Amino acid sequence: MSVPGGAAAEVWRAVRPAGRYQRLLWWCGTVLVASGAVHGVVAVVDFAPWWGPVSWRKPVVFGVSFGLMVWAVVWIVRQLPDRWWVRTGAGLVALTSVAEVGLITAQRWRGRASHFNQATDTDAAIWSVIGTLVLPLILGVVVLLVAALVRFDGGVASRVAVVVGLVAVLAAGAIGQKTAALGEQVFDETGHVPHDVLFGAAGSAKLAHAVGLHGLQLLALLAILCEAGRLGRRAAGAVVGLGALGYAAVFGAITATAYAGRAPLHPTALMGALLIAGLLVLTAAALLALGHAAPSPRRTEPPAPTTRRAPATGRPRP
Repeated sequence: MSVPGGAAAEVWRAVRPAGRYQRLLWWCGTVLVASGAVHGVVAVVDFAPWWGPVSWRKPVVFGVSFGLMVWAVVWIVRQLPDRWWVRTGAGLVALTSVAEVGLITAQRWRGRASHFNQATDTDAAIWSVIGTLVLPLILGVVVLLVAALVRFDGGVASRVAVVVGLVAVLAAGAIGQKTAALGEQVFDETGHVPHDVLFGAAGSAKLAHAVGLHGLQLLALLAILCEAGRLGRRAAGAVVGLGALGYAAVFGAITATAYAGRAPLHPTALMGALLIAGLLVLTAAALLALGHAAPSPRRTEPPAPTTRRAPATGRPRP
């Protein structure tokens, strides 16, 4: 069996939209991912700097990141009751993602910084809208989290992945709010958009924010593989729980290191040990999921046609 091909098929079966509303959400995510990919090509052709406040990196990274989040929302909605408030929460995540990526992309095409930029009235208005869009996005995530806690129609493994992943998204949102406040402070003091926002001397706000945002996708993949494989319901839940524990350790170590003002490669001994332990646990969970993956059905060759002989009658052939 080809594990990557089989895994991809299982993931597609799990996230494939069912119904008009889910298809709309799925296409929103697809447009965002496609936008990120297209701007990646533009970045290569343009030869512009990848880093900095005005770069093609932002349309690429934000497009792909938000697109993956919306795809994950489709997977979540498939396992929740079909209620108007669930659809509203999912819609808030999708619409705010499209709007935010659209504004960030427009600013890059204008040659202006999208974040912390208040140099002109237009720039200040766009940055204000980008910051305000975070509120309905968080509201949508909270609605989905409450729905998953109240009633979840999927398996135990998926429920663990959804709850832990959405809590991590909310934590990433809190990190993003602190980052925005620091960036605005730097702009007010210097009049220039900062090239990077650090917590303290060298704490990586971007890394902590990214790890929090993408835990949902990571745990979702783990849950899909476990539930589609040969593991039982409880065993699958245990493996994803193990993976969630490892992810929480990694996220916690990276976030604590950032808030301590230390560079990612220079954590304290305690946080370094926690990070390594979390990575080992997460790797073990992934290996268990892959090791118990359900084999894809083998292709069987159609039987060769057989020539039917006429029954013997004892009569001589003409």
